[in-house]
Amino acid sequence: SRGINAEYGDNIITNDLDKLITSGTVGNKITHHHPLFLALNTELDTNSVKIKHVQHYDYCYSNVENFVNELSLNLDNHVINDFDCFADTFHHSYEKCFRLETPKISKRTMQNNPWITPGIITSVDHCHKLYEKWVKARKVKCKLGEVDTKGGICHCSVCNTKRKEYTSYKNFRKELKTVKELAQTTYNKNKFNEAAGDSKKTWQLINKIRGKDKRQIKPQFIIDNEKVTSRRVIANEFNKYFVSLAPKLNEHYLSTTGELKVDPVPS
Repeated sequence: SRGINAEYGDNIITNDLDKLITSGTVGNKITHHHPLFLALNTELDTNSVKIKHVQHYDYCYSNVENFVNELSLNLDNHVINDFDCFADTFHHSYEKCFRLETPKISKRTMQNNPWITPGIITSVDHCHKLYEKWVKARKVKCKLGEVDTKGGICHCSVCNTKRKEYTSYKNFRKELKTVKELAQTTYNKNKFNEAAGDSKKTWQLINKIRGKDKRQIKPQFIIDNEKVTSRRVIANEFNKYFVSLAPKLNEHYLSTTGELKVDPVPS
């Protein structure tokens, strides 16, 4: 924020009044663009951030089928006397079928990428391994002077290996891209079918696909001691302020006779 009226500068992102604890600008001698700071009493939407998640359970289709079969078998072969006994049986079957022996760490979540199936994840991991094999192969220098990391036109054993590893990686990556696009398209198509006849839900899906989700925190500004959330009013006030800058600068640098005031050059 520049050193302008606090009524505008401090309100660019720092006055969600319902949740605001404190906010302001930090003065510095390096630049006239002052850093902003704020503290909000709110929970941030971490789903939109690409953070790593630890996955302890795998709810793939095959595991769900195994769970149903396991639970049915346990209920048929054991006498269930009360609810606690049923809960213990359910929990045992659940842990046996869904819990991973080794937790997985991934940036993917079912909420961010619900069309990503366990099969696609396995294919992505395989694609990474093919890439690593190609990277390892291309680090070996060709004794005949070929510099193309993909093997070029040389037919020595080193370049043949480079060409083979790159071709395997390239072809698998192309197929994987097609599979992911098809999975996403199928998922979105099913969602649109579920929302058929409901225009509100349909537009919500369209905006979500376009990345136009509504912001969790709406812009709020203080204008003439009143909280304003209308984007049009806020934009007009900004326009008024910036349009008024030129006359104020003219008043500061022009003398009463209309001549430009210039400070003398130091000797």
